[in-house]
Amino acid sequence: MVMTIGHNSVLMKRSEVDQSIAYLHSLHLFPHHNRVKSWDTSKMINIINRSDRSSLILDVGCDGSPILPMLKRLGFVNLYGCDLLLTLKYPLGLMKLVYSFYKREYKPIIELYDGNTFNISIQDLERTQYQDNMFDYITSLSVIEHGINLQNYFREMSRIIKKNGKLLTSADYWPNKIVSTTVTKDNRKNSPDIVFSREEIENKVINIAEQNGFVLTEQIDFAHKEKVVRWDALGLDYTFIFFALNKS
Repeated sequence: MVMTIGHNSVLMKRSEVDQSIAYLHSLHLFPHHNRVKSWDTSKMINIINRSDRSSLILDVGCDGSPILPMLKRLGFVNLYGCDLLLTLKYPLGLMKLVYSFYKREYKPIIELYDGNTFNISIQDLERTQYQDNMFDYITSLSVIEHGINLQNYFREMSRIIKKNGKLLTSADYWPNKIVSTTVTKDNRKNSPDIVFSREEIENKVINIAEQNGFVLTEQIDFAHKEKVVRWDALGLDYTFIFFALNKS
């Protein structure tokens, strides 16, 4: 199955989630345990799957993310992940029990912590210990809305990614501003979670990215229809946005 839609876009309708899951199944992969997030997950996989299997790939905010287990199944071997709240800090047996109980439908995530397949570490993505110009791809699956300093984020990603490397980012989105002041367990900086507006994406997020040496691989298609995503903890309805940036 070939994905025909552009990469840099907004999740418009629920049928796109079904299409994304079908695409992942066509690669003998699995959906994201949060079904709707199969949409941006599939975009990242689709882009990286075209590259050499020896590419160096980093997944920031990797705890609970399916990206690395999926790439492993596709034959990629140089896989790195970092997060501040890694389940890695817990004993392996306890971690397996937690995931099997709370996420029965998503057991592949256990691969992240079982054996030495992945190079996973507890790090602040705004200030990592990775070498300069190290990675061919960096994935960031719904991370930057959780109290991330965008200037620090793009500066650090620019430092550790190779020239012509790609930074793949998804985030919570709705064209008109939705305000949330609720602090959640996912919020790593004790500041409100963000649902980015179109103005914020264009005039803040992309602007800061460009200041740090990134350019969009293609213009973002901002067309939207449905609030496909429901965040029960915040009582919010919105959708997702995805954009790929190239390091110039």
